[in-house]
Amino acid sequence: MRILSRNYLAVSVSVLALSLGLACGQDEDPMVEIRRLHEEGRYAATVDQLRALVDEDPSRAEAQFLLGTALLHSGNGGLAVWPLRAATKAPEYAIEARMLLARAMLESRTAPDAIPVINEVLELEPENIPAMVLRIQAHQAGGANDEALADIERVLELDPTNIPVLVPRVTSLIATQQIDEAEVAIEAARERLENTDEEVDPSFRATLCVARGMFAFEKGEREVAEAQYADCLEQFPAHPMVVQETARFHELIGEEERAIEILQEAFDATGNSVFRLAIVQRMRRAGDAEEEERLLRAEAEERPSTTAWFALADFHVGRDEFDEALEAFDHALALSPNPPETLLFAYADTLVQAEQFEKARSLVEGFEQSALRDLIIGRIHLAQGDPAAALVSFEAGILLWPNNPAARYLAGEAAERVGDFERAISEYRESIRANAGRTTAALELAELYYARGHFADALDAVQRYMQAKPGDVEGTLAGIRIAHKARRFGIATEGLNRLSGLPEHAGTAVAEHATLLAESSPDGAAAAVKTIEESDLDLTDPVNAQALRVLLEHLAELGEHAKAQERIASALAAHPDAAVFNELNGQVLSAAGKSPEKAREAFDRALELDPNHAEALSGLAALSAQAGEIDAALELYDRAAKLDPEDSTAVFSAAKLELAAGRTAGARARFEALLAHHPREAEAAIELARILADQGEFDASLDYARRAEWLRSPQAEETLASIEGLRAQRGAAGNAPASD
Repeated sequence: MRILSRNYLAVSVSVLALSLGLACGQDEDPMVEIRRLHEEGRYAATVDQLRALVDEDPSRAEAQFLLGTALLHSGNGGLAVWPLRAATKAPEYAIEARMLLARAMLESRTAPDAIPVINEVLELEPENIPAMVLRIQAHQAGGANDEALADIERVLELDPTNIPVLVPRVTSLIATQQIDEAEVAIEAARERLENTDEEVDPSFRATLCVARGMFAFEKGEREVAEAQYADCLEQFPAHPMVVQETARFHELIGEEERAIEILQEAFDATGNSVFRLAIVQRMRRAGDAEEEERLLRAEAEERPSTTAWFALADFHVGRDEFDEALEAFDHALALSPNPPETLLFAYADTLVQAEQFEKARSLVEGFEQSALRDLIIGRIHLAQGDPAAALVSFEAGILLWPNNPAARYLAGEAAERVGDFERAISEYRESIRANAGRTTAALELAELYYARGHFADALDAVQRYMQAKPGDVEGTLAGIRIAHKARRFGIATEGLNRLSGLPEHAGTAVAEHATLLAESSPDGAAAAVKTIEESDLDLTDPVNAQALRVLLEHLAELGEHAKAQERIASALAAHPDAAVFNELNGQVLSAAGKSPEKAREAFDRALELDPNHAEALSGLAALSAQAGEIDAALELYDRAAKLDPEDSTAVFSAAKLELAAGRTAGARARFEALLAHHPREAEAAIELARILADQGEFDASLDYARRAEWLRSPQAEETLASIEGLRAQRGAAGNAPASD
């Protein structure tokens, strides 16, 4: 309610000021003063008054247009979208409002959304060169360099002396590997810039300088490229693009330390945060979270700003550290007396993830942008286990913001949870189309296709994901598995090589290779064991624990328990205080059928070293179940599931345990909870369908069985027939629904 009160107060003060002006005999239209302030460049000073005028009469096109203009020029491009979109409906602003709207979209990093808007301008004015230049920027931002080149050629046809498109022409030609054409374009741009009497933006010269370095590198002339980049850095030592592209060049030639040095030197000389944040991005790619956090916190504390604290908050959100994230958001909001709704939206979204639902709901009640409000309300419904209500809210938000990748992604997630997999596919596709890198929609789509058995489609989707996030470990693993299933073994091998090259993931790559061999080779387990044993991995190093785990599992499958015990004993001798090795010791002892007490001791030791070790809890749960200690086992499975909510194994094991013990009500609740968060689990859907059928809830039972059928469960056809038969039998006998 605090935000609602603030907005109400701002409107009231503005209206009061207008009323007082009229009372004093000032019958001048308030727009006259607003226009004057805009002419003087004082845009921010008009925002509150314009908001008041828009609230009074949303159909007032000039107020909407000037509000959008004021927001855009005061650094709130994201917020400017809404009033500018409203202004485009007025014929007198058909061109100008659309041009500003496209700029706002480009500044708020929604470049694909800008292109249809610019197209509308060009339909009205086919030779509008500034519109074409904007569309070139949008195409380049989205990586559509062929389309950018087409627009560039059209601009040069209309205006052969146009300077702003000369450098984009060079960069697009290089990006599309048209090296000879790029060389000609570079020379033409250089001559034009040297011989012009026009005042030229220094950025054009800086960009052309860097483009010449890019060109030399693409031609394979590394020394020439290195000299060119050095020359650019000497000429433009503080230019962000020059510094960052020079650093990127040194990364490409394997000189990562030099890249960091260049950025650090630029930051030390200028204090420009963009250079420090560029180092942050490199730390993120390297997986150095500790250094990434240190740099972000230093930036926020040394140069306090809303943006700096927001970046730190975003870092913590990405690591599910919501308390720390909310603390950083509090700092960001404290530095912004009138925070933009985009910041408040991120804050509210984090409140939802921290399960502070009422606070999030209260916060968004005052939002002017109903689309943002609908998205947060949808997230609340989804987090509270009501995907159907969530989908309604997301649909409302999408109507106003159809190209929002996050909204589409969340709608896809909600659709999956209600069992509408085809709708989920459609929403994930739309999210990818809007911006493949903003969400994990491409990965979710790939895994959904994989579950369906459509491996070629899954491979296409995961490759889209990896183009947007090339260093993502989860995406790389998914790509390897999907390519293997699609029998694209070259792609799978390439993925394994890439994974092994990521910091501390060589063991993961070997483990994955062994697992794939075990699934596809005639001698499965033996092939997996051989692959791991012949690798160069140090299996006594905890960093390679995943490879050791796979080795031990397959040794157990082969009945080679003594060999497995030797392996884990060596690892424990090297690192007796590694929780993972103690847990694996418990697994080896359990698989060998040794004393359950010794296995329990190993799991307990792992938990003593790491209380959050989910696998050790699941190991203890299995031992308790074997001993008939059902309640103790369930409590342990629940603890394990809470620690690793992305893994459905513990929940499924607990549900099966309750079912085996005749606790149908408990099993049903667990299967329902599992499918609410893991809707692609076909086996759980089959089990729940059978339970519901036995209880006479045939419609719901058939729904879950059909979900399993869509997911290609081999048991689905038999289960569907069984449910239909049971319903017919119950109906013929006049039986009432069975009770638990």
